Amino acid sequence: MAMQLATLKRDLKVISLISVGHCVSHVYQLALPNLFFLVMKNDGFGIGELAFLTTIFFVVSSFGQVGSGFLVDRYGARPILFLGFFLLAFATGGFAFFEHYPAMIVLSFLGGLGNSVFHPADYSILNGSISESRVGRAYAIHGFGGLIGYAVTPYGMYLMGSSFGWRTTMLILCIFGIVVGCIMWFLRHELQDSGVDKGKTPGPLRSEIGILFKPATVFSFLFFCFMAMGSIGLMTLGPNALSSLLNIPTEESSFTISLQLTGSLFGILVGGIIADKIIRHELATASIVTFGVFLLWTVPFFQPNSLVVLLPIFILFGFSYGMAQPSRDMVVRSVAPSGAAGKVFGFTYSGMDFGSAIVAMVFGFLLSEGEAQMVFILVGIFMMLGVMSVLLAKFTGKKPSTVLAE
Repeated sequence: MAMQLATLKRDLKVISLISVGHCVSHVYQLALPNLFFLVMKNDGFGIGELAFLTTIFFVVSSFGQVGSGFLVDRYGARPILFLGFFLLAFATGGFAFFEHYPAMIVLSFLGGLGNSVFHPADYSILNGSISESRVGRAYAIHGFGGLIGYAVTPYGMYLMGSSFGWRTTMLILCIFGIVVGCIMWFLRHELQDSGVDKGKTPGPLRSEIGILFKPATVFSFLFFCFMAMGSIGLMTLGPNALSSLLNIPTEESSFTISLQLTGSLFGILVGGIIADKIIRHELATASIVTFGVFLLWTVPFFQPNSLVVLLPIFILFGFSYGMAQPSRDMVVRSVAPSGAAGKVFGFTYSGMDFGSAIVAMVFGFLLSEGEAQMVFILVGIFMMLGVMSVLLAKFTGKKPSTVLAE
């Protein structure tokens, strides 16, 4: 009994540390974009120039995740996590001191590089530190932390920026991140990864790269890509599409779309419990996502314009999307070769950034052509392609009996 309590206490400590760090990273991702209104007002930059800074951040983060995954598996998750964490914090704080645009480009590049370490390092640590019976819930709380970061940042940046100015706000975020990073550093002995700390050494670089081209890994990448094209596309351009399709005020459509996040916050916690109790995670992911897609498709086909109908649809859609996330991560874990969690999670999660970049152009074109209905139809199609991808990832991956638990 005492040993079980000690294990539970350690699991909770690791989950808390990693999830808080994940939350902070998501705050940093959205901090500057949500301060653009002040940057344009006070410093005279145009929206195009500022948007380019965000593009640099996420493009570097996308490509960097693959490299970070290799570093995590070769040198361990802890040093790579802390290097990225502090780099992201100092790059954020740098905006308080550097006023010229070229310097801001460099800071965005460094910030994206720092942001690239979190998924490969976090998942390697969760796989290596958490008891097997709690991995699904660990993934859920990790994702919950990220969603909380996304949820609090827009309004939080508005309040802080309006009160202290945008540069001071970025400096405050930097100091906060350093404090969180230092706390994690002092407790770093609790964070055991699934590779180096377990005595697993990577093979030759050529064979390690080959892991990324295995069908199961490629299909996992495609799953994240298609799911991001659906979910991120809906969150970014969904309000415009909903207003255009149903002829409702923008504030109502924005409120409706934003409630997806509320549903996802609850859904991901329920999904973590489910993921720890089932074996066929790919079937759970496919079933839950399919339910959400058919629910969403009632909007373009029936076009309900009453909030009484719309709000439950989007809350349940968000709930289903959140509920599928822990099982989704369990599928990726099951197809990752032993000792390769860093590179596999880094590569597959880079699909989210890739898909997000593509869908913005696609949905933007559709809205400019007055095809708002097609936006919602394509969201569902992309997600159903994701369903096919996750089923193929599991089918082409290792059999469950041969997978070594990390």
